[in-house]
Amino acid sequence: MKILFLTHDLITIPLGVSYISSVARLGGHDVMAAVLNERDLLETSRRFSPDVVAFGCTTGFHNKYLDAVREIRSVARDAVTVMGGSHPTFFPEVLEEREELDFALRGEAEGGFMQLLEALEGKRGLEGVGNLLYRRNGSIARNGLLPLCEDLDSIPFPDRKFLDRYRDRLNRKTAFVITGRGCPYDCSYCFNHAYKELYSGLGRMCRRRSVENVLLEIEELRSADPQLQMIVFQDDIFILEREWVLDFCREYPKRIGLPFHCHLRANLVDRDMTDRLKEAGCISVKMAIESASDRLRNGILNRNMTRETIISACADVKGSGIVLVTQNILGIPTGTVEDDLETLELNCGIGPDFAFATLLQPYPRTAIGKFCVDEGFMRPGDSAETPDSFFDCSILDIPDRERRERLRKLFALAIEYPVLRDNIGGLIDLPLDRLYDIMDKVWKGYCIKQREFPYRLTLGEYLRSVVTYFRSRYY
Repeated sequence: MKILFLTHDLITIPLGVSYISSVARLGGHDVMAAVLNERDLLETSRRFSPDVVAFGCTTGFHNKYLDAVREIRSVARDAVTVMGGSHPTFFPEVLEEREELDFALRGEAEGGFMQLLEALEGKRGLEGVGNLLYRRNGSIARNGLLPLCEDLDSIPFPDRKFLDRYRDRLNRKTAFVITGRGCPYDCSYCFNHAYKELYSGLGRMCRRRSVENVLLEIEELRSADPQLQMIVFQDDIFILEREWVLDFCREYPKRIGLPFHCHLRANLVDRDMTDRLKEAGCISVKMAIESASDRLRNGILNRNMTRETIISACADVKGSGIVLVTQNILGIPTGTVEDDLETLELNCGIGPDFAFATLLQPYPRTAIGKFCVDEGFMRPGDSAETPDSFFDCSILDIPDRERRERLRKLFALAIEYPVLRDNIGGLIDLPLDRLYDIMDKVWKGYCIKQREFPYRLTLGEYLRSVVTYFRSRYY
């Protein structure tokens, strides 16, 4: 079968879809990719004439994908459409709301997607396809979930060739890699708690690839593209298993030797860990502060860590000479603009090299989503209208919402420039949203490229990356 995979931009090669594309190729299917914000979307669909149009998405981005699917069907009328990712996993009602969507897959989809292709080829019935949501007799049928794959080494490496026709415009200096699946924590804004309930009794939630398997993938990447300069590990918490990390830190510099970026969690950080990471080649990390308020951070977001733990972990990262990027959430329900300003003040004291600030988005089936409905911060169903990006705006009924949205735009700049920080209260009163948007986007792009991911680019590559970045809705 011919399968057209959709992705939203060319900034990164999306790992979720890449894994699905890999198993589809191994199954003998013909695959191609199309990018939503590229002008050739419809022409690619018309020429390729796919049997299946498939994509994975989060809540907020789902509407953009479905609008594109509706357009694609005008030139590929017989194509079957399939959505995966967190949105259909936790909002299966999407199948009732959008007629252009034929099927959806919940959870980890490699096995279910291949079974669906078999069903479309007439080799099995739809009722035998794991993880599948589909229409049957006027209602939505929900098939049972397949067990979680315990041996992640058995899953083929992601297909990074399915975007090859855009090769000259892709960022080939970095490669995104994930070393495990699952998280043991229950932050209220994350779907992890609901995910564990969904897969209860179906296998171990937290799984890790072997260090050897990860290194083999990166060796293949480096061999395939000599331009590769940096590895970006996308695990939510790279240091979740200490012995695994120590083993990795011993082997990685001997066999790979490329600088890398990863994500840490403050309560798992100590100076020995950050020194080992630095020696192995780690040049930058992301670590969540979320909120300076103990009440909001622990009582509302369920982070369960102290301010002292966060400050100490940040000091360890900086003490080891690693670039520190913090992550923060503003607009938290029951919080105030003063709480958000306190988070800014805490970041100023820590001194990160860059600070991401996002707005609390109550995604479907999360604990914070239920809390927001129960406490009157939004109406039932509002979470389905979540913005494309958690940088844009808040959908919550919270005090000083517009001022807090402006603070988010000025957050990172205010840490860098004291003149902004000293006047932040007055600046967030001014309706200069468009100007603040531009300032935020420019500064964010600069810090991501020059500090977080400082790989080298030619002038042409740099200009193309700037255009791609400013066209993206992801950042």
